[in-house]
Amino acid sequence: MNASALNADEPEAPGKLPLLDNGKDPASFKPSPRHRVGWPMRILILVLALFIGGVLGLYFQGPGLRAVFDLTRLEPGAGARQPIALPVDRVPSVERVAAMAVGDVVALGRLQPDGGVVSVALPQGAGDARLDRILVAEGDVVAEGDVLAVLDSLTLYQAALTTAESTLAIRRAALDQVRVQIEATEAELNAQIRGAQASLGAAERELARVKSLFDRGTTTQAILEDAERAVDTARADLDRLQASLTRYRPGPKGLPVDIALATADLAAAEAAVIQARRDLDRARVLAPQDGTIIEVAARAGERPPADGLLRMGDTARMEAELEVFQTMVPRVAIGQDVSLVSGVLGEEPLHGTVARIGTLVGRQSVTADDPSANTDARVLLVTVALDEASSVRAAAYVNLEVVARIAVPAEGAGQ
Repeated sequence: MNASALNADEPEAPGKLPLLDNGKDPASFKPSPRHRVGWPMRILILVLALFIGGVLGLYFQGPGLRAVFDLTRLEPGAGARQPIALPVDRVPSVERVAAMAVGDVVALGRLQPDGGVVSVALPQGAGDARLDRILVAEGDVVAEGDVLAVLDSLTLYQAALTTAESTLAIRRAALDQVRVQIEATEAELNAQIRGAQASLGAAERELARVKSLFDRGTTTQAILEDAERAVDTARADLDRLQASLTRYRPGPKGLPVDIALATADLAAAEAAVIQARRDLDRARVLAPQDGTIIEVAARAGERPPADGLLRMGDTARMEAELEVFQTMVPRVAIGQDVSLVSGVLGEEPLHGTVARIGTLVGRQSVTADDPSANTDARVLLVTVALDEASSVRAAAYVNLEVVARIAVPAEGAGQ
């Protein structure tokens, strides 16, 4: 028997439709699932959720979020994630007054060497030279004037120096030669002058004797004229020799003309050598001060970057540059104790004292990781000189961001 026959023998229940004979077992039929929530209801729920989330977000972006932060609470190792200050435009006036009048000053800052980080650029006139050798590495301690790097133009400048030194040697030899020649020529001229003077004396005596004879009528006019001509010739020779000697006598500057000229040539050659030696500095990068190499920004064969080849600083004496909100600066004074913490430095804070307080109000450049922090606050720079032990620890972390607490005395807080 099939299922249709069995169903035919059984009476149908009142109010129920007869089962259709589709060739399947009735036990395999399952009840239909419940009717689910439709898409209009889903959209309504989503809109309500977004509205409630927006309201809560606006609230916690405003004074409600800032009011829960304790400005003077600073746990060691909190680092840059700790709220460090209360922007003026984010809190009620009562809380602002309380924040300005009570507690220590907390600010963000950076560690840096005493005097800051010096960017060592190429020497003036280096042109398009490239790096030939770098003679230092990061961490090396150098002194002022040490050669840090050599450019590929050094060979050219060394050749120019060699040429200038050779010219200088030639000019020195020429000056010595001129001096010897002058001494010899002067001695020769003096001898010739003495001979000319003797010849002139003899010619004058001969002229006097011929005149005496001519007056007595014992000689002719031609002989007298020859005697007079001999005197004139001897006198001209003497004048020529004396004029030649004038050239070797001291001139306006106390030196003979030839020696003065040779001396000027020598001075020009010496100046050329000095210039050639200075040109060597165009091919060498020198340390501008004592300090430690912090960063090498290029390698051999490269063209040095425009912002500097090396960075160095005096890491033996470290300091911190803090950015203090302008409303907090009146509570800061030189000599106040400062403690600085960072997650990198461990639990033990660094210590120092306020050394300088800036006078230029600028824009904040060090900010916390809090997304709702005010990134356009007006600050003044406060420099903190670290003690010796803290400087040793901080020397390995140049430019590290730290959170600083400036201890304000009770009487200072009351003011």
